[in-house]
Amino acid sequence: MANKKASNKNKPARKTLRENEFFNPKTKRYEYRYKDVFGKNRVVSSYRLESTDQLPKGKKSGKSLREKEAEINALLDNNIDIDGAKFTLLDVVDKYLNHLYNRKELSHNTKTGYNVTVNALKQYKLGYMEIGKIKPEHCEEWLSDMKKKYRGSSIQSQISLIKRSFEYAIDYDYIAKNPFRRITTDRSDSKIMEAIPVDEMNNFLDFCSRDAHSLHCYDMVYILFWTGLRASELCGLTIDNLDLDNHIIKVEKQLQCINHNHIVLKPKTSNGVRYIPMTDGVYQRFISVLANRYLKGDIEPVCYDERGNVYEGFVFLATRSRKTIVRSHVEEYLQNCIKRYNLANPSCPIRKFEPHICRHTFATNMQGLPPKTLQSILGHGNISTTMNHYVDARPTAQQLAEINVIANALT
Repeated sequence: MANKKASNKNKPARKTLRENEFFNPKTKRYEYRYKDVFGKNRVVSSYRLESTDQLPKGKKSGKSLREKEAEINALLDNNIDIDGAKFTLLDVVDKYLNHLYNRKELSHNTKTGYNVTVNALKQYKLGYMEIGKIKPEHCEEWLSDMKKKYRGSSIQSQISLIKRSFEYAIDYDYIAKNPFRRITTDRSDSKIMEAIPVDEMNNFLDFCSRDAHSLHCYDMVYILFWTGLRASELCGLTIDNLDLDNHIIKVEKQLQCINHNHIVLKPKTSNGVRYIPMTDGVYQRFISVLANRYLKGDIEPVCYDERGNVYEGFVFLATRSRKTIVRSHVEEYLQNCIKRYNLANPSCPIRKFEPHICRHTFATNMQGLPPKTLQSILGHGNISTTMNHYVDARPTAQQLAEINVIANALT
């Protein structure tokens, strides 16, 4: 015994320790000492060396040293940041969003959508799990629960952000694989986004032009249907955006309600800054809007952008207060018109739709334009967005008429 090596002095005789494994007689725990990917000395410990070892009386159960050692070496083999793997999913989403916001300017609506995802994730265990411990089965459980509360399109938007957050974690060596890589859902349970048929649109607009209670909305609704403007862009139009001599609308801003204040913002994307040609009907509607535009007490309402710049001369004002309007006002006006139309036409009612459907309807009605022209008018950065998400196929009867026109011209 006197010749026993000093390095073996504190090792239990019945255990054969591997390289970098030690037994600490003060704590009665086995220790594994290693260097992380940054060269920092680290140590993990356990009362048990192997998973089959008996746990000392009165001690809490946990992984054995060899189990912990295997996990650590797996991370080190992939150059994974040990501390990074301990971040929760919510931590990583927050880091990714800060990185995203510093890299490019995003619209208010986009940021609001991201906040919805963060708040939803806070309601689930998955959000508080360490990303290094999240497995595909945890993601599947989350998806199953989400389907009980949210529509397909909403879930897919949240999946998109979470996937990108995991990819961010991979880029920074927090984890080796993306457990969300195969997670997806069906959007088929989303709200109906089809365009309003032409005959229904015309009947609805005709009703609005004749109904005493809907007449004040007629110009606005007509312009939505025949310009493809987003509701927030329509609200942001000022008189200097209308070139009536050349029948051109300049879209350069939008008006949003943020914390109960009307704030002027840039369009949704850089492609949102654009020029829209007026049809003859749209030109006449703008003439009508400007002719009937009056101010309450001759006070011109003003709004500010995020830098404090002032804007005035807004084309569309609230019916009674004569203050600026935002998308929620447009939605309210439109829903009231739909309700009155359906009461007057119980045998052939029009389905309820939001202002954005007017944009879809415009895209479908104008699909005869060159695709790049339509893309430019709608302010899309990608032609696939225009053709795959906004343009619906024409009704069969109209297809029959159009195909015969082409066939007769060729023969």
